Amino acid sequence: MSAFLAKFTPEILSALAADMEMTSEPVALDAWKQFYKNISGVGFSAFIILFGSCLSNEYSKGTLVLMVTKGLSRKAVILAKYTVAAALMTISYWIGYAATYGYTALLWNDNHLSNVAFAAVSLWIVGFLYLSILMIGCVIFRQTFTSILFTGGIVAIISLLGMIEPVAKFNPFILTSKNIDLISGEAVPAEFMIPAVISIALSIFGVLLAIRLFNKKQL
Repeated sequence: MSAFLAKFTPEILSALAADMEMTSEPVALDAWKQFYKNISGVGFSAFIILFGSCLSNEYSKGTLVLMVTKGLSRKAVILAKYTVAAALMTISYWIGYAATYGYTALLWNDNHLSNVAFAAVSLWIVGFLYLSILMIGCVIFRQTFTSILFTGGIVAIISLLGMIEPVAKFNPFILTSKNIDLISGEAVPAEFMIPAVISIALSIFGVLLAIRLFNKKQL
């Protein structure tokens, strides 16, 4: 879909307004711009909303108490919820990537972009960070809305930290904002390494914190 939108947007606009002209022909990079815009915006937001109720439903139905009293550890509950969400996110993400890659190669014969796969992996890594933050919110709050609001608030704080120059280059959300720079050659993979490591470390810390908080939570 990203590739088709990038390729045929000029024709669509021309059909809607005869006097509207595009200043340049669409290129393969435009398809990837559309892909990363969709994933980092609508895609991850939809996933957070979808899994924002992963524990609130269990709280309201009382099934968590039943599972724990039957011998299932609280740690296993959190790990299972996170694993399912991460697996579905991964499958959906890479299907979208494969479709964009295939259609981009089909629609543009001259498709010589660098670090396409590396840029995709970078954005994928951030998805795990989003899920770990969401998991903490789901443990702390019993309502879906507050869990999602908590996630959005933490994401906003991390984004704001990216505006502070000394730490900006270490911000994990570089992985979501500079993908196109990486593909177009304006950025190099080395710039992504530390933010990627920090993102992975924060994801692991987030899951461990969620487990610790859940172990102490009264069901």
